[in-house]
Amino acid sequence: MPPTRLLQTLLTATFVLSCLAHAQDMNLLPKYGSQPKSDALKASDAVFISGMDEEYHGDRAKASMYMAMRGWQFLAAGDFDTAMRRFNQAWLLNHSNGTALWGMGAYEAHSGKLDESLKLFAEAEPLIGDQINFSVDYAKTMGLAGVSLKNDPMLKDAFARFDRIYQKAPDNVLNLQNWAITLYGKGNYSEAWAKVKLAEATPNKNQLDPRFIADLQSHMPRPQN
Repeated sequence: MPPTRLLQTLLTATFVLSCLAHAQDMNLLPKYGSQPKSDALKASDAVFISGMDEEYHGDRAKASMYMAMRGWQFLAAGDFDTAMRRFNQAWLLNHSNGTALWGMGAYEAHSGKLDESLKLFAEAEPLIGDQINFSVDYAKTMGLAGVSLKNDPMLKDAFARFDRIYQKAPDNVLNLQNWAITLYGKGNYSEAWAKVKLAEATPNKNQLDPRFIADLQSHMPRPQN
């Protein structure tokens, strides 16, 4: 749980923003939509930043990471709007917080805004590096975009990413599943089954989505070999 002063700071900022309908719209856009802010919003930001500076003794990178991780907690709980508010607050504290940018990209992907999502992933990548969960998420989103937009360069990029992750982490079941889903989206059912077979041989095979397996089965029965 956050310290009392931090909680008070968050509640104050949230209350001010809740009184401003325009602010609500901006809060749900990555980086606040890169829009100019009103004086009231700037004042609210100043109150928030001042409170965080006091709580974290001026260490804005640390404060920013705290807010980004809160965003991921809300994202995991399915509270997407609150998650984006926290990611934006993290970014407000530190524009170079790759974890916050990654979260924004995940939010945009969930919203179906794949082009915007990929821009955020690309911005986050040099800041995060080859962190495995980020790499898996980026490859998945690239695959979804490639299938949705019928974009061959995106698909080529996605498949290259899946393969690089597999070479480093062959037991990453989510990467194998995302690879299979992308192949399925292209209609390559036999190749999708090959990736499923690899995923089913991993220690975390229980993470496979049975709905996807059933859907793949309906298009092509499981190969016997």
